Amino acid sequence: MKTIEIKSSRGKYFALLFGAIGFVAGGAFILLIGGPKLIGWASIIFFGAGIPLSIWQILDRRPRLKIDDTGIVDRTLGVGKIAWEDIEGAFVKSIQGNDFICLNLRNNKKYTDKLSSVKKAMISANEKLGFTPISLNLSGVDTNANEILELIMKTIEAKRK
Repeated sequence: MKTIEIKSSRGKYFALLFGAIGFVAGGAFILLIGGPKLIGWASIIFFGAGIPLSIWQILDRRPRLKIDDTGIVDRTLGVGKIAWEDIEGAFVKSIQGNDFICLNLRNNKKYTDKLSSVKKAMISANEKLGFTPISLNLSGVDTNANEILELIMKTIEAKRK
């Protein structure tokens, strides 16, 4: 298998950047015309935080997801490489238009023990929504979740033989 690298979609992050700039400008306008200060400042602070995040994602050309003969690395997870022999299966789950590939692992603890308490709390919340503890986040990338799932399932099957 050749290495497959999936990067963040620059187009999606440009759209988020321009949306954030628009809302910051809207918040500033609300303050300038003497509108509700809470709404103006909340808009500036909340959407203003999205500006550096969007710029970072536009400039960061490292792959978010890397699939090769030895396993899968999702930089957003922070668990390192997930070895093929640890993956029993997978399925796609979507929430609010964002796709995730949920991995059924032989031993989730092997990977979740590496995480901070904040990330462990996020995993617990995600499990209540029907996700597995280790799920590949495909939001912000230009890829088809079902194509990635098909590749993962074929590789799992090939590794079993």
